[in-house]
Amino acid sequence: MSAELLNILLGFQPDAPELQQKREYDTTARNFVSSLGNISAQHFLKGADTPQDVLSVLDPSVNSIAYATILRIRIAAAVDKKTTVPDVVKPGGSLWNKLVLFLESFDPIQMRYAGAEWRKLLEYVEQIARAMQTPAIAISPMRSAMIRLDPSTGTFTSTHLNFIRLCMECRSYVAALPILDNYIHSLPSSIQAQVREGLEYSVPCADTATSGEFIHAKSGHSDKISLSDVQEYYVLGAMAYMGVRQFKKAHQMLEHVLVVPAAVANGLMLEAYKKWVLVGCLVDGSHKSVPRTAAGNAMKQVRACAKAYEALAEAFSQLNNLPKLKAQINAGKDTWDEDGNVGLVNELQEQQYRFYVSHLSRTFSAIPVSNIVNNVGGSAEDVTTYLETLIQNGFLNARLERNDKPGVGAVLRFYLDPTQGPQAKTEKQQQQALLEQTERTNMLADQVKDADYRLSISKEYVEYIKRQNKKAAAAAGGGGGDAMDVTWDDGDMDEDIMS
Repeated sequence: MSAELLNILLGFQPDAPELQQKREYDTTARNFVSSLGNISAQHFLKGADTPQDVLSVLDPSVNSIAYATILRIRIAAAVDKKTTVPDVVKPGGSLWNKLVLFLESFDPIQMRYAGAEWRKLLEYVEQIARAMQTPAIAISPMRSAMIRLDPSTGTFTSTHLNFIRLCMECRSYVAALPILDNYIHSLPSSIQAQVREGLEYSVPCADTATSGEFIHAKSGHSDKISLSDVQEYYVLGAMAYMGVRQFKKAHQMLEHVLVVPAAVANGLMLEAYKKWVLVGCLVDGSHKSVPRTAAGNAMKQVRACAKAYEALAEAFSQLNNLPKLKAQINAGKDTWDEDGNVGLVNELQEQQYRFYVSHLSRTFSAIPVSNIVNNVGGSAEDVTTYLETLIQNGFLNARLERNDKPGVGAVLRFYLDPTQGPQAKTEKQQQQALLEQTERTNMLADQVKDADYRLSISKEYVEYIKRQNKKAAAAAGGGGGDAMDVTWDDGDMDEDIMS
């Protein structure tokens, strides 16, 4: 390792006093990335796994840009065009250990300038783990890298889709939740460079920068994405939520798929609608109408292919005719199996009894368990155990009263006052829930505001303003006043990521 090369690699020190101004930091970081690109890869391969190894000198948390560049080149040289995985990159090997260490400790500000390196290293983690037939070991470092770069994980990237695919393949549903629980508020945008980089607060290193500003179509953090990629992410995310029985969140994610603007329905929308109907029954006890914001023509096509699911939901909601659901399930057995929805359908049959018992509270303040047995079937002991389970899990705000009198049996007594019973919350719990909801609402409002700003300077919006100005001028006979100045967009426009 030459002293000249080491001086170049250590030339960018993010904590240097002269880089405390964001514009200076931005310029220096860009120049540093450019200078690394001009160095031959062979220089970075020399001295590997020796005491003079440059990776032993660099600190991944301080020299993140240089470390990522060299690490990517080293791994590429080791695995590209190889039929087997070399020991050095296998889990436990020196390069694998360095890779995991980097993904868990890199400087997130620096990685805003080295998006392509960040993405490639994540792809290598997954590639190596799959080659070793242990894909699950890639989940933790991928998740750590996503959250470290963007704590909100709110700007959708190709890594989001790769990550959820990996989690579903490994059935690691819980591992996916830290990413799925965050709202997707942005897609990589195609805003003109001079607009994106021309203001102090808009540089990637700015403290106020949101991920929607530094993750864009040209930043390298994401491969090209399409609407179907976003839809697939939501479908798989919903399935992960189903796996941990968080049906309300699953229902919301499936709804995101249905409201995507589309003139013609695709397979993902059909898959989402079928599951949306079933999960909606588990959440609300009945089949709700299609969201108003869903595309009308697309939903007509989808519903025409999902009549069996709507009939099943209708049978589920008829709590006064419990045998009908079972008959409907048996009639469509092949359909549920072919669609991979047998588990959800079976869940419907189990949960219908819960809604039936809950519905009784609208009519009775107390009811003998024997009366419930007469309607649902089974033994009194089994039904009593089932009711105890519902109460313990918080599904039923009631209590069971035992009675030693012969022929009377247990009585299910409902709490009519919501401040009493197992579902009741203390004032402190209510305040905490309100604060958490307020925090989520404020965060979402800020994200909407940022997205609105990016939309206002996008190519599509500027072209819309141009057309509106021309119409206004024509309507006024050419005297409609000065048109909006949009001359900055006359240069080369980035391709729309959704095209």
